[in-house]
Amino acid sequence: MHKFYFDIRDIFRAPRLALSGKKILIQGLGLLIGYLGYLILTYIAFLISGMSLADIWESYRFFPLWGFTFSHWLSWLIFVLGCLFLVVSWLLASAAVGKVTYEQLKGDEFYSAKDSLKFLRNHGKAVILTPLSLIVFSAILVVGGIIVGLLGKIPYLGELGLGIFYAVPIFVVAFFVIYTLFVFVFSLLLTPAVVATMKEDIFETIVQLFSSIWSQPWRFFLYTGLAGVLAKLGTFVLGYFCFRSLQLLNWSCGFFMKEKLVDIMDGALSYLTLPYWFFDFFTNIFPGIKFKFHLPELGFGAFLSWSESISAFLIGITFILIIFGVLSYGLATISTGQTLTYIIIRQKKDEENLLERKTEEEEEEEKLAEEEEEKPAEEKAEAKTEEEKDKE
Repeated sequence: MHKFYFDIRDIFRAPRLALSGKKILIQGLGLLIGYLGYLILTYIAFLISGMSLADIWESYRFFPLWGFTFSHWLSWLIFVLGCLFLVVSWLLASAAVGKVTYEQLKGDEFYSAKDSLKFLRNHGKAVILTPLSLIVFSAILVVGGIIVGLLGKIPYLGELGLGIFYAVPIFVVAFFVIYTLFVFVFSLLLTPAVVATMKEDIFETIVQLFSSIWSQPWRFFLYTGLAGVLAKLGTFVLGYFCFRSLQLLNWSCGFFMKEKLVDIMDGALSYLTLPYWFFDFFTNIFPGIKFKFHLPELGFGAFLSWSESISAFLIGITFILIIFGVLSYGLATISTGQTLTYIIIRQKKDEENLLERKTEEEEEEEKLAEEEEEKPAEEKAEAKTEEEKDKE
């Protein structure tokens, strides 16, 4: 078991714990699956809105991330579903990373990605439905406010009732709705950690969200902010090493390929139709601090042969996967940081060390061990019974 201090020192472990092929792979698969779903649904939304497939590809390629001028309500609905699919995939991947981190902190270094997926099959519902429940509950209260406004249109009685009940309960309920929406925003970060460490149901997860943020607000926001800063620095360092690796690769291959490699790289870069601010954010060590590495200008494609075009396409896909890998490390750092944060907060508010709590796997192993111990006793009892029957 890793030595745990239950204070801010533990949060600094997040980048190191997240720098694991297993965790980056889990987070990356969640991000990739979610983004592919978003990509397909967004293309469908543009098609329904009247754009041709060729125009969509020419404008966005693999990154339809802006310019959503849909002219049909169905397009907006499909687009929102794509965004929700991306968020759900991210939440599930974060919970899986949190589970692997939790088991690692308990001393199980061999807890696999397959085991984390098995955990999601049993508890993934709580990860998804907890934030959704907060939104639905807030929406119901907002609808109640609309109904109150409708009743306020009643002459005399409606106006008097609004004045009498404006402070209590109307204002109190409105305040609670705002606080619930506030908790919802941060539930997207904390819910995967709560489920990963506590394997709780939806109601208990909501209780833990409210109690954690209410009872330990400064710790939660300080540790969450610190995890975000560490994730940003980590992605910068990993991105820098990836950038230098690609430079070395192009320099060595360019000895003989020369202009041909330049044309292929220009074609490959044309697939990276990401906005400038995206690259500026991830190539700079931190916003406001001008210390960065400079990427080559994105190409617009060149006149390539069929084989060069295929090569450019495959290299472009490789570039995209590298970007996703760097992003996945940053997200894995945040997921790991939130798991560490919740373990600390739970110890502070309830004086419970979650690292000493038995997991489902440990409970199953103990149950199997008890069954194995009971078998010889049962066999002896059966043998004794048979001997008595034989004597009779």
